Amino acid sequence: MGSVPSRAKRLESVIGICLLAILLLIAVGVFIKQMPKQKKDLTFLLPYGFKTLSEIEVYTTENLYEKINGKAPLYIDAGFIKLSTQRFVSQADENLVMELYIFDMARTRNAFSVYSVQKRPEVENLPDMQFAYKTSNAFYLAHGQYYIELVGFAESDELFAAMAEVARKIPTNLAVHDDTAIPEIEHLPKDNLVPGSIKLYLASAFGFEGLTDIFAAGYQLNGETITAFLSKRSGPKDAEAVAESYRSFLIENGATAKKATNKTLEGKVLDFYDTTEIVLSTGPFVVGIHEAENQQSAENLAVMLVNKLSGTANNDRAK
Repeated sequence: MGSVPSRAKRLESVIGICLLAILLLIAVGVFIKQMPKQKKDLTFLLPYGFKTLSEIEVYTTENLYEKINGKAPLYIDAGFIKLSTQRFVSQADENLVMELYIFDMARTRNAFSVYSVQKRPEVENLPDMQFAYKTSNAFYLAHGQYYIELVGFAESDELFAAMAEVARKIPTNLAVHDDTAIPEIEHLPKDNLVPGSIKLYLASAFGFEGLTDIFAAGYQLNGETITAFLSKRSGPKDAEAVAESYRSFLIENGATAKKATNKTLEGKVLDFYDTTEIVLSTGPFVVGIHEAENQQSAENLAVMLVNKLSGTANNDRAK
């Protein structure tokens, strides 16, 4: 009789060992399955006449600072997941080297934000791509959830042509899982819009923590570049609360009320150290003008923006 519990204990031990072995096999299988993903390189974007100069490098939130020291918080705060980077070199000239950076930002909006806020002045927009521009030795793009940089280590026509080839390959060769449209871009008036000037500030726009998800764009009016902005909130009450908070912030920092020439903007216009700020809400949108030199031009643009958004709201109700 005493041997039954003993056999039961041995059976339990055998079952336990078998379960551990099964779990170990599952873990090994998952590891093996993931290995190719970790080792996958970026050669599908390799330009003609070039070869890889380095193995692919992958960085996460834990070590991104090692690759882009000083800028890591900008990416991480915007939803960064992973950076994949690799260098390519010309087969004919070892001095012609480029490095490709592909930042996985999780969402289209996040990728567009880091692309737009880092965009340099006096660059050349690429007309055949929605979000892309180039400098004398680099290309910058936003494609789906990816923000992409392609940097040349020398200024050379041959190297530049190769980088242009990579840039053209990206839209059709780099698959995305998020290509969601950004409707706020369409809400901005097109007349007098400075091409490629739209920026998305996910947080602390214009130095105020309460301004989040702010789309800003430059407009040319009467020889002046004026910044207009908008943000869609959860509803009209939320929009008015955010607008009021921003007006209070400006006043606390030296802004004073200014008489509006357009009655619809009365109480919404401020003088801020000899520049004009306009802040108001219309429906679920916070809208305004930031640091304009000419008050009349600022008011004209503000009214144009409000009218555009009023038409958008009417269309939404009609659907």
